[in-house]
Amino acid sequence: MSSVVLEHDLPGDTATVFEWFVDPVLLTRWWPTEAETDPVVGGRYRLYWDGPDVTLRGEYLTVAPGERLGFTWSWDHDDLPPRVVDVTFSSSDRGTLVTVTHESETDDESRGYVDGWTHFLGRLDAGITAA
Repeated sequence: MSSVVLEHDLPGDTATVFEWFVDPVLLTRWWPTEAETDPVVGGRYRLYWDGPDVTLRGEYLTVAPGERLGFTWSWDHDDLPPRVVDVTFSSSDRGTLVTVTHESETDDESRGYVDGWTHFLGRLDAGITAA
């Protein structure tokens, strides 16, 4: 198993940016159409997109507000085993450097994660900037 790693420098302090990853109201401003979260270790999340009618589910593995968020990643429509995603939050000149590490198995899967995270981290940047 390999991983893809992406970084994005965002405005806002680490605690604020972390909330954009776990608060259902904030999540739906940049990522899914609907979100349910229980951001505690062992808690579950469900993200739903109505356009493509897809659901992403998982369990929180690490929850350290303003520092780190780890979770499993499993699409309802896929038969792939769950992947692990680790997101770290560190202070930067702009505000917060977010580093996403996402497990993948194939080059195609890796490209999909890079494309998806690049797109949605851009939306997150725009959402935080507009807030």
